[in-house]
Amino acid sequence: MKFSAKVFLSLLLLLFARNSSFAQAQNPTRVSCPDAAQYYAKDSINIVTFGASTVEGVKGLSFQPLLQNNFLNCYTNKIVDITNHGISGQTTFQGLLRIDNAIVGRTGFIVIDMGVNDAIAITTGKGSVAETVANMRVFITASLKQKLVPILCTLQFVDDRTNKNLIPVNTNIRNINAEYRKLAAEYKIYLADVNAAMRRDFSLYQDPYHPNARGYRLVSYVIFDAINKAIFDKFLKFTVTQNYPNPAAMQTFIDVVLPETDKINIQIYDLMGRLVKTVVNEYLNTGKHTLEINTSAFVPGIYFFKVSSDSGQYNTTKKFIVSR
Repeated sequence: MKFSAKVFLSLLLLLFARNSSFAQAQNPTRVSCPDAAQYYAKDSINIVTFGASTVEGVKGLSFQPLLQNNFLNCYTNKIVDITNHGISGQTTFQGLLRIDNAIVGRTGFIVIDMGVNDAIAITTGKGSVAETVANMRVFITASLKQKLVPILCTLQFVDDRTNKNLIPVNTNIRNINAEYRKLAAEYKIYLADVNAAMRRDFSLYQDPYHPNARGYRLVSYVIFDAINKAIFDKFLKFTVTQNYPNPAAMQTFIDVVLPETDKINIQIYDLMGRLVKTVVNEYLNTGKHTLEINTSAFVPGIYFFKVSSDSGQYNTTKKFIVSR
């Protein structure tokens, strides 16, 4: 079968496009950016990372540069400051001696990823799961006292496939993770479930204990997601978008972002200041709300929508056009 030069070139371009799409899917360079990135109320994102070797980094690999890139890609014009307080080989008991210095004067978030060395020590009769949990309580309460938002990481498994001595270590890791999840619920803090993400996929490891480049990238995503959830819950700014589409024909939409639950009143007025329509007058929870305005009965012209809250904290007015 013979192809013309034009057909051959088209097939070649199609093959290249498919290969490029596959390569991008296998090697993503950018994270998916959440709504929180558009409505973050502060000028900077400050993160303390605290733990042992996984936090410190191993053989030139760590999650902090990846985490910083995730934020820089999504939170434009924001300063991202991440400090590394990881020391290889340390248990949570040893971490007690330095937690205060790690968080003094800091604001923002603290990522706590520590306990694998505890799990190893427990197998030799040193310490217990209960002691590890007690130490983690100190980290959490100290962080909260400093007004930091704690992000508690679950622990990745160790590779016990060829080393039977590591099987009881993973049993301890399971038990510690179960307690960490309870702590997150008790203190109402955020859980970065690294263990659930990495599972027992040891292709993500560079040795029996530590992530490789792919593993660290996955860890950065899990922590990024947890911090974004905290931002969405705690650090949004009040925002009312311009309606879209504008001009409107039969309907239009506006997005309202609330930093906290409040009773919101949205009303439409014409150029004479007469009330045309009440869109909503009820309590809305924290977060982004997309609200529809049915304009099918509106006479073409210029209108205003006014958004106000019962608390008096939020009040804005925007102009829009109805045209057919």
